[in-house]
Amino acid sequence: MIGRAALVSAGLVLAAASARADGCPASTVDIGNWALVRSARVPGFTFRLPRTFTRDSASQSDGSAPTAHWSDAARARFTLSHRTGSVPPAPLPGSEGRASYTRCDDRVGTATATIVAYGDGTDSFVVHANIRWPDGEALDVHANAADRAHLEQLLAAVRTIRRAGA
Repeated sequence: MIGRAALVSAGLVLAAASARADGCPASTVDIGNWALVRSARVPGFTFRLPRTFTRDSASQSDGSAPTAHWSDAARARFTLSHRTGSVPPAPLPGSEGRASYTRCDDRVGTATATIVAYGDGTDSFVVHANIRWPDGEALDVHANAADRAHLEQLLAAVRTIRRAGA
């Protein structure tokens, strides 16, 4: 005879397993040696990037939100934009005509992230993410890479974003 506590416990394990199935796949990228990055243009946030990335001060934003850019020699780029609570999130691209399209929801520190990744042609991979904290503060991330290895790095970088004090 199985007791009520065992059934409840089993139900919680099954519920947790199904919740993970809807989340983003776990990253296998080792971020242990990555640099801790921050920007004066988007203050109050930190994240990790491979040491091959440098701040790209030549990139210009459209002026609608504080934005910072990083790039590496392998043509990978990472852009972080801060949104105020009154500005709606940038629409995330749909799957129409996109190769290897994935969309998932994940926890990024104390925030919730919707992350989209896809192939765009034969040598371009794209990541978009909308990240929102419980108090309404939000970031938009746009990144692109020339190969799948860099795509995996960019996806791992999104998951390292943290807000100071959160």
